[in-house]
Amino acid sequence: MVPALRRRLAGRVYYGWVVVGACLLAAMAVYGTSYTFSVFYDSLVEQFGVGRGPLAFVFGLQTALIYVGGVAAGRATDRYGGRRVAAVSGIVLVVGLGWAALARSYLELLVAFGVLGGLGMAGLYVVGYATVPRWFERRRGTASALAAAGTGIGLVTLPGVADRLITTVGWRSALLAVAGGAGFLALAVVLLFADRHADVGADPAVEFEGGVGTAPSSPGITDGTRGTLRSVPFLLVFVGWTFAYAPIYVLVSHVVPYSTDAGFGRSTGVFAITVLGITIVLARLGVGALSDRIGRVTTFVASAGLIGAALLALPLATTPGTFLAGVVVFAVGYSGTGGLLSPVLADLFGNEGLSTVFGAASLAFALTGLLAPPLAGFWFEAAGSYAPAFRAFGALGIVGACCVLLAARLTRTG
Repeated sequence: MVPALRRRLAGRVYYGWVVVGACLLAAMAVYGTSYTFSVFYDSLVEQFGVGRGPLAFVFGLQTALIYVGGVAAGRATDRYGGRRVAAVSGIVLVVGLGWAALARSYLELLVAFGVLGGLGMAGLYVVGYATVPRWFERRRGTASALAAAGTGIGLVTLPGVADRLITTVGWRSALLAVAGGAGFLALAVVLLFADRHADVGADPAVEFEGGVGTAPSSPGITDGTRGTLRSVPFLLVFVGWTFAYAPIYVLVSHVVPYSTDAGFGRSTGVFAITVLGITIVLARLGVGALSDRIGRVTTFVASAGLIGAALLALPLATTPGTFLAGVVVFAVGYSGTGGLLSPVLADLFGNEGLSTVFGAASLAFALTGLLAPPLAGFWFEAAGSYAPAFRAFGALGIVGACCVLLAARLTRTG
């Protein structure tokens, strides 16, 4: 029944857009769930009696495992297809979140939310972010940005709902509700997803010159993929992503306590997450279309630089209004990076083994996601302020943008 429904949909609309919808739901499940962690900070500190540094390590470990696991998930996607990877990943994610809601110790929380949660998110992340270039060429930036808008929608919905549930039914029930929401989204991804044009009878000529799309690769890593992974431009992209995303992980993991300590109030910090999500959703639609006109790599570099500049300037905010304005600027930059990750790789290195290349490049997020949030937490405890950490990580983000720009120039002249 479900395969027949997919074929009927393919007869009415280019099925790549349905895949975009599935990828959007996958992004919602990953980042709506992951970034909700900041809302639980106060409850978890009180429950487990740990400081901000150790608690931020839970988020950092989960973030690292999303991308470490993404390497294996990328190869599995190239070999077995995205639907199978999404199904297994969804089950692991729900089990991890459910266990975290019942955790009785910090160690349990670390294993459940940090390890299982991260590994469950890994497969959905790769499926959500690396699939679209297989279905789109002419409108690759637009389609990828639309799929990545799921990150913003997740931020708009899950953290706010979780915050209200915490005040009414407690943090454990709230986290169980988040687990149920993630499971529902993962199921929808599995039902809608298609790996190949032929699976649903879609016409590749709608997007691809010559009418040839890109199906998942054959088992194993090809010589071309190995060459890409060993190249200097790929190394520069890896370093660039590591530095460029450090400001993102610092802000999203500390925005609520930062707002509280700055005197803006906890509610303003929670609202900032919603503002971040709304801005990402709205901006990604425009940024994606713009990138198809002026260049996806150019748009990515400018957006990464904007993220770094926004975090560097955020400590200058003196009122809730200026703080939220800084978050909006930050989110505009975020919209232009997160929506163009796989398109940048496809434009620089081609579609061959794209999920594998994407998974390998995403190890950059594992490194920065593991280190940046706890470093910012420990820096706060040492300095009594987030300002030094925000300025340092903001500057690092600008350096990351320059690395990606250099990679693009080397690729074009190589």
